[in-house]
Amino acid sequence: MLTILDLINHYLGYFTTNSKTKGRIYTVVGTVGIWYLLYLAYRFFVNGRWLRGTLIAAVFLLLLYFVILNIFYYFTQRTMKWDVSPAIEKVLGGHQEEKNESTAERVIMPANGLYSRQNVMSGTVESDVQQQQNINFLAAEMQQLDLIATDYGHFGEQAQRQIIAQQGVIHANHPGTLLPYFAMQEENGKLKIFGGINQLQSRELGDVTMVGLTPTAQAIMNYRLVVASAVLTGGPSHIATRSELIDEMQPYKIKIEIAYDHI
Repeated sequence: MLTILDLINHYLGYFTTNSKTKGRIYTVVGTVGIWYLLYLAYRFFVNGRWLRGTLIAAVFLLLLYFVILNIFYYFTQRTMKWDVSPAIEKVLGGHQEEKNESTAERVIMPANGLYSRQNVMSGTVESDVQQQQNINFLAAEMQQLDLIATDYGHFGEQAQRQIIAQQGVIHANHPGTLLPYFAMQEENGKLKIFGGINQLQSRELGDVTMVGLTPTAQAIMNYRLVVASAVLTGGPSHIATRSELIDEMQPYKIKIEIAYDHI
């Protein structure tokens, strides 16, 4: 069987065959080949060699499981409930280049100054209907000015899948687009986020409901707070099926980081 697979791989190398086509061919060959193991197990059982027969039968069942996985992956749009391949890939480390690519992060240089990471927390922003309309309008303006990248962080499919496995989705402008102008103001015990193409065209984009794990009202009492960065995320995105990445339109959102200092 290994000889047959080696010959197939050798001759396919002469053609510009993509990996999915090769995978389908290997799956068909493997599906046919594993039944020989079942025949061997049967012959050992007939001859009273129960231990060897049981071991070969166990190998057959294991290979049958992976053949079924490949059938789902290469021939259908469905996913298998008990798919252990991501766990195996994680243990083996995956493809090193893809791994390095997926763990690399772009550096976002904020316009509101630099802060030590130990003094920065993520903030949770919630937007009402009017604020969401302002976000959508700002996203459209930024698109017209070609400020929003659509290359999925230059990540290949495997690297995108790793991010999707962690976050459920990857946006075309991953890891986000820094707003040209942003600010945070306190109004009646609430923190509001403003942003726009510039200060003159700034609009209200949302309310900060949490600073890290602390409710905003409590955080205001204990810390001096400033917005360190405000990033636009969402829009055209990818989600993953077993066989391919699918385009999906996600709502635009504002993602912020807040720098703090004790009062």
